[in-house]
Amino acid sequence: MADRSKAEVVRRLFGVNLEQQGRGFYVALEMLAIARGVYLAHQKDPQKHAGLLDDGDRVAYTRTSHDLARRIATRASIAEGDEELGKAVELDSPETLETLHALFSSLLVEIPGRRSQPSWFGAHIYPFVGELIHYDAVDRQVNQRGASPKKREQASKLTGKVKAPSIERYLFRDGGGWAYKVLRCDPDIGRKAATRRGLDDLVRDSGTPLGNLAKALSAHDFDHDEQPYEDDSERDINLYENLSPWPGLLRNGARNIVARTTTPRAKRTESLMHWVPYCLARHQLHLARRKLGFTEGESILMDFGNEATPLRSESQNNLTSFRHDIGNAINIQAREMINEAEGDEAKKNRYQRFTKETDSAVASPRAFFSETLAAVGALNATVGRRHFTMKPPMLEALASATVSQGTEVEFDHFCALLYKNYGLVAENKVASASPLAHEIDSSVLARNGKAFREKLAAIGLLTQYSDSTSMVRGEPR
Repeated sequence: MADRSKAEVVRRLFGVNLEQQGRGFYVALEMLAIARGVYLAHQKDPQKHAGLLDDGDRVAYTRTSHDLARRIATRASIAEGDEELGKAVELDSPETLETLHALFSSLLVEIPGRRSQPSWFGAHIYPFVGELIHYDAVDRQVNQRGASPKKREQASKLTGKVKAPSIERYLFRDGGGWAYKVLRCDPDIGRKAATRRGLDDLVRDSGTPLGNLAKALSAHDFDHDEQPYEDDSERDINLYENLSPWPGLLRNGARNIVARTTTPRAKRTESLMHWVPYCLARHQLHLARRKLGFTEGESILMDFGNEATPLRSESQNNLTSFRHDIGNAINIQAREMINEAEGDEAKKNRYQRFTKETDSAVASPRAFFSETLAAVGALNATVGRRHFTMKPPMLEALASATVSQGTEVEFDHFCALLYKNYGLVAENKVASASPLAHEIDSSVLARNGKAFREKLAAIGLLTQYSDSTSMVRGEPR
């Protein structure tokens, strides 16, 4: 009941249920899994099922668990208590298993801050090619009598109930559904068409040796969709486009990223993996501040230096303040819902615990914001004293989302775009136009701008043509 009440409050405020469990890369993994599933369902029956990003009342998609590949990657048993299943898929050779383990363990998505090796269902494969994309799954008790024909056959050697993979949501918490809906509901027909073409190239079968291997293994997954899954959860997602610019910014950035046909598929995928969660976290912050009465977009001070400075202290204060804003906004939303409940005392009591910012009830949605930014590299660390920055993969995603393919922009103009579009402040010229101008000495900001320039150059995004001309592009050279 408490979890349902929290979901109601959070969904009402942010338009989608945001929980710590679904933070960071899980947002993009879920979005790509939906896109891949839509592609597969449409390929199988184009007359019955809509295509990628097509309009419709609900989304139908085929879910792949990749439970076998993930169990191999984490050295989990191929099937609990069932040694014959390994032989059935010709994985009884220790050499074969070891080779496949070395391959797929190297493809697992790294989740910053994770302190131990997760179970197979907590490990996800990086979607470098379409055949590697998969949905969420968990271990469930399977009763032979209630199982599907395939599960009964696989469990026939066992007695009673067995623990076996089951496709369902565990770490996918609707963030990816929000992102897919944002792209699907794009009112700009030309932009949507370009995004569809680029996204299709990422999620379709690659036909590569790696893709073929992944496809062969997935044919032996314990659970799979025999018919496309009809997902109506989108109807509970509100984009709040009238309150936040971030749905539009996600669309612009996603189009710029996926449309880079000259950029390797893996690099486009990596940029999308960083950009999508970043946009949702910033969307969450913007909506929270709107609830608190702020009418202007937030300014974020990015620290690119290597030592403690007043700028870093202010950036740390930035983060602390934003986390409080999210907690306070949840408090206000809960109070509004209590007032709306009128005589329903049970409902009032359910929402009461969300009216205090210090209550643990707001910890999970608040952690979604900071842990998502930390996961994608928009914070310096996952724990401790944290400040805003951009690590190389996130910086590449930011440049790819901002600068169109085949173009370059002058460094000062690039910094101006970062402030205009995203509220990001990295150097003194932009800072003079923001509320931060009176907080940090101009010389400190100038040194930070120089460090930012050097970081862009180090990862191949900036070329110095002369002392006065530096050009930024959207992909490394």
